[in-house]
Amino acid sequence: MSGPGSDQPLPGPGPVDPAGAAAVLRAARDVLVVGHVRPDADAAGSAIALATALHRAGVPATVSFGGPDPVSASLAVLDPDGLVVPSTSAPAAPDLLVTCDVSSAHRLGDLAGRLDTARESLAVDHHASFTPFATRHLVDPAAPATVLLVRAVLGELGTELDPVLARALFAGLYTDTGGFRWGGSEALRLGAELVDAGAEPRGLMRELTGTRPFGWLAAQAAVLAGARREPAAAGGAGLVWAAVDVDTATRFRDQTLTVVGQLLATAGDGVAALLTESEPDMWSVSLRGTGSPDLSRVATALGGGGHPAAAGFERGGTRDELLTLLRAELASATG
Repeated sequence: MSGPGSDQPLPGPGPVDPAGAAAVLRAARDVLVVGHVRPDADAAGSAIALATALHRAGVPATVSFGGPDPVSASLAVLDPDGLVVPSTSAPAAPDLLVTCDVSSAHRLGDLAGRLDTARESLAVDHHASFTPFATRHLVDPAAPATVLLVRAVLGELGTELDPVLARALFAGLYTDTGGFRWGGSEALRLGAELVDAGAEPRGLMRELTGTRPFGWLAAQAAVLAGARREPAAAGGAGLVWAAVDVDTATRFRDQTLTVVGQLLATAGDGVAALLTESEPDMWSVSLRGTGSPDLSRVATALGGGGHPAAAGFERGGTRDELLTLLRAELASATG
């Protein structure tokens, strides 16, 4: 890519393609790349890969995520160049703010104010529930992961893949496609390209998932023992849910999300919901299903977003209050 402050013509405000996004990046003097709060591997991998490519091309680039925890310990392995900083240390007025895997402004958490202080902003996302909030946006709901869009932008920038970039992109691709269970041939082709570039799936996934602390066995058993099935929910498709209290969530942060997959395996054609208490009476709710009902519609109505088969939201209240709201939205989505 050409250096900072490139004179290449920029696309106008609104939707852009990968070439347009690359032009915006070439013109930037410095870049803050932000993913959504409590980032998953797609948000972290997308942001880190893009910032790493910019940094190596001579563009000052920083990565951050809203909230007190910049990135989980398991995802920190994707950042060997040390570009991730806490939100309190993120540049206050970047020349360009780029958001990755962020479906709406509130998902930026305490970094949402950077939309006002940045000279320009660019959103890169693949959620069907995306609500425009940046100056320009590269959004494709058909893409199975945001990392596919980032890969396309890197191609337009002329960035050559290396093992660091490949690992970051592969982490997001693998997790957001459910281990390539969905995403089709496009995801498989990119996966092969990333492996050829040095992603090394076996070692990478071990680093990301890590080993489980022995105490997680008892904690997981307690969470699953509290799971409930409501056959009449979601228009008769059924709802299987479980809750993780704040103490368990604090002790086993990197392990708790794995429970939602176990719930989904028992939900049949219904919906699985994992309610995780991040702080007293503040919950992060992960939803999984088959795509009917449309969980992105359910999550958006409750302040979140996502995809038809995988979505989530964060909301305050008691566990029972959130369940009441969730049941009502599931009924509405199937009505």
